[in-house]
Amino acid sequence: MIFFKENYGIDYGAEITMEVDPASFTQDDLYGFINAGINRFSLGVQSFNNQILQNSGRRHLREDAEKSCLWLKREYDSGLIKSWSLDLIQNLPLSGFTEWQDDLKKAITFLPPHLSIYDLNIENGTVFKKLINLGKLKLPSDEEAFRNSESTHLILKSSGYSRYEISNYCLPRHQSRHNRVYWSGLGWWSFGQGSTSSPWGEKLTRPRVSKDYKEWVIRQYELNLDSSLTNKEFVYKELDEKIMLGLRLQEGLDIKKVFKEQNWENKKFESNFSKLLEEWERFLESGLLVRKGNRFFLSEPKGMELSNQVLVSMFKWWDEIN
Repeated sequence: MIFFKENYGIDYGAEITMEVDPASFTQDDLYGFINAGINRFSLGVQSFNNQILQNSGRRHLREDAEKSCLWLKREYDSGLIKSWSLDLIQNLPLSGFTEWQDDLKKAITFLPPHLSIYDLNIENGTVFKKLINLGKLKLPSDEEAFRNSESTHLILKSSGYSRYEISNYCLPRHQSRHNRVYWSGLGWWSFGQGSTSSPWGEKLTRPRVSKDYKEWVIRQYELNLDSSLTNKEFVYKELDEKIMLGLRLQEGLDIKKVFKEQNWENKKFESNFSKLLEEWERFLESGLLVRKGNRFFLSEPKGMELSNQVLVSMFKWWDEIN
């Protein structure tokens, strides 16, 4: 932080977030981070149920999560930090309707200004995927998962939280600034081993292994900077990803404005726009998708809960025009 302040400067009121794990987070860490200039924290609780945590391979217990929440709440209430976020994962193994409601209501008791509610994502090659294939892991059914999502919306809305993105809720004035940059398809810098930047619309991920990262830094200094670090013409190359991210936001996105960034000729522009409208016509009729002028956004809560249907049709359109 001192290096950035001295060499680049940090805007007054900048949001500086640190992600912390209840398994290793201590009060000394908290005060050290605050003294270094961190003013927002994101706490990966995932669940307050010890059985669910253990079954999910998490290293922390309910008691660790509760202590971390209390520390962050205390420092927020005292004004030492500007905000903090609590992360939960819905539809974890053993997390039925009752267990999920208990987790959600427990989280609210700590009054976090921001809540991230993520769905469990099972990827190939993971332990979860292997256990599912062996029939040793039971996940909530699609019906149970949808019921959990509906209850999330209702409970958080009644508690004063606004859903500003598919997976994120907040109290007034506590939207995550750095995440909004990403969801809006804007450019950003990220520094350090394994970090991903996209300042000009093209992603650059730095090496994750220390030895490789050190060699990469030396190459940039001695030879030539990577083109994605020096290019100043911003064109978001992954248009389908930008549309997907924009639709995740409560306000959606202006499709024609996004299209114009591609510098397509008029004929190609109109043709691609027309084809996308054809794909989305049934979702506009069913109410999953809403259009106001050239701005499209998912309805709340139904459209956001069933967003994959809209997004899959968009990816199909993208594949066809390419």
